[in-house]
Order: sequence, then C-alpha cells, then structure tokens
Amino acid sequence: MNSEYVLVSRWRVDRGRESLWDVLEALLDTPDPLPWWPSVQVMAYDGDNLDVRASSGLGYSVTFRLANLQAHRPDRLSFTSEGDLRGRGVVTFVELTPGTSAMDIDWRVATDRRWMRWTSWLLRPVFVVGHNIVMRQGEKHLNAWLAAQDG
Repeated sequence: MNSEYVLVSRWRVDRGRESLWDVLEALLDTPDPLPWWPSVQVMAYDGDNLDVRASSGLGYSVTFRLANLQAHRPDRLSFTSEGDLRGRGVVTFVELTPGTSAMDIDWRVATDRRWMRWTSWLLRPVFVVGHNIVMRQGEKHLNAWLAAQDG
C-alpha cells in the first residue's frame, strides 16, 4: 500500500516576485492568511501553525497543519505538514517577467487517514485529481483576489 505522493504545481501569478512576497507576508499577519482560496478553510492560525481543511470537490476533504514555516525572501518558503497529509513542502518563487512570477509548489506527503491509505491502490488517481482541482482553484482565485486588491 503506497500512500506517498509527490504533488507538484506551478502557479502563474500576475505580480512580480517582490510584490507577491509583500502580499503574502501581510496575509501571514492576519487571522486568515488564505482569504482568497474558497476550497481551503482556515480552522486555526497562531502565527506559527496553520490548521486547514481542504475540500477536494470530489466528496472528501482532508485536514492538516502546516508548521515549521521558514521564509527565505524572495526565493523560497518551506513547511512541514501534519494530520491527514504528513510530509514536507517547498514553494519556490520565480520572476518570469516584470509583473509576473511563478510559484512552484513541491509537496511530498503521505496520507495518514486510514481509509485513504487502504484505498490508495485504487483511488490514487482520484486523490491526485482532487489535489489538482484544489490547486488550480487556488491559482485562479489568488489572481482574482490580487486583481481586486489593485482596485
């Protein structure tokens, strides 16, 4: 039963890398650092640990904590995850053009929910599609939220 996943995404963001960092740092100083991501609900955030529930859109959700956040401005953000998804993640920020950057998200996790581990031999493709849905929605809504902030 292989319950380990390598989940890689690239978000194209309509902000330069420095500007994007400014926005993300400001959001990390609020009670809800993810107001733009409708499928990810912040359950608790204390400035160090971010507890979230992510709804896949496919009839299941996962709950996990992002911890050990380490920011290396302007290049990289790393974290660990605990809960239904256990592992490590790195977000790398790349300037593509002036005013456009990429967030390369590399998240390597294992599922800790019993039913997900037991069914991974069959449902692995569904879990990967669910992750991809959540991530595409995150990219789309982040860009829309940033555009709305600009006025």
